Amino acid sequence: MKHFSLISLAFCSIVVLSASCKKSATAPNPVVNPSAFTFKVDGTAVTVDSASAVLYNLGVSPFNREMDVYAFKAGQQVLEMHFHPIAATYNASANFDAAWLTYDLGPESYDSQSGTLALTTCDTVNNKIAGTFNFVGKTYTGSATKTITEGTLLVTKLRRQ
Repeated sequence: MKHFSLISLAFCSIVVLSASCKKSATAPNPVVNPSAFTFKVDGTAVTVDSASAVLYNLGVSPFNREMDVYAFKAGQQVLEMHFHPIAATYNASANFDAAWLTYDLGPESYDSQSGTLALTTCDTVNNKIAGTFNFVGKTYTGSATKTITEGTLLVTKLRRQ
């Protein structure tokens, strides 16, 4: 009887671990440079120095799990992304129903108004988030915009809260 219980426990553990981040059958497969997290701001290339992610277990329906990604350049945060931790293509918008992307330029931040975040990998067990992104961001209080294009995303540092 103990042998059967151990096998059942092992099977349940495998099921729970494999279900930690689902992959959509319709997610695109763009090429992601494994050595860089890059994007262009109004045509000017940016390569971030470091990036990390935080996985939140909110316990509140309908979005029980959420993820934030932070990218840094010269010690300053330059990007923040908020999305559901599932490999899929998300519309970029200024709300939490899809993907909320923000380009941060010191005193000004530019929140996504349109664009996409296409996650090809969202492995919260092995700590790997990869995909592509682009968006047009607008300041909260004004009409200034920044266009973010050709973004490639790779994060291998994940913290859980």
